[in-house]
Amino acid sequence: MKSKITMMLSGLLLTACMAKAQQGPPPGGQRPSPEEHLKRVTAKLDKDLTLTKEQSAKVTVAFKSFFESMEKVRKNGPPPPPPPMPPGDKKKLDSLTAIRDAAIKKTLTAAQFTKYKEIEKTMHPPRPPQGPPGGGPPPAPNKP
Repeated sequence: MKSKITMMLSGLLLTACMAKAQQGPPPGGQRPSPEEHLKRVTAKLDKDLTLTKEQSAKVTVAFKSFFESMEKVRKNGPPPPPPPMPPGDKKKLDSLTAIRDAAIKKTLTAAQFTKYKEIEKTMHPPRPPQGPPGGGPPPAPNKP
């Protein structure tokens, strides 16, 4: 009986390890290039929004400009993993996002834009939690 349970648990552990290995780099790893990100985002939007060629071209231009501007802002920022964004940079990124969305809104129908806003929320990975587990203050350094 114990050997059957041990074998089953070993099989589950092996399956979990293999699945984890196939997922690719862990979150917080190398960020995709703006070109790779643009390709992935436009492919998803083309598929999910069934864009016309003209709409697709305009959406691509809006996102390309957005990703290039984001890279410029990020190059001035700290190295990954970034701390919470400074308020000034956050305002810049919010402004860039508003410009991008305004360009996209002009291109899409109202129904497509509504669906785009839903999809857009799922296109960027969640940020890792900041600080220690439990949300309390960071631990005090140990003194000898």
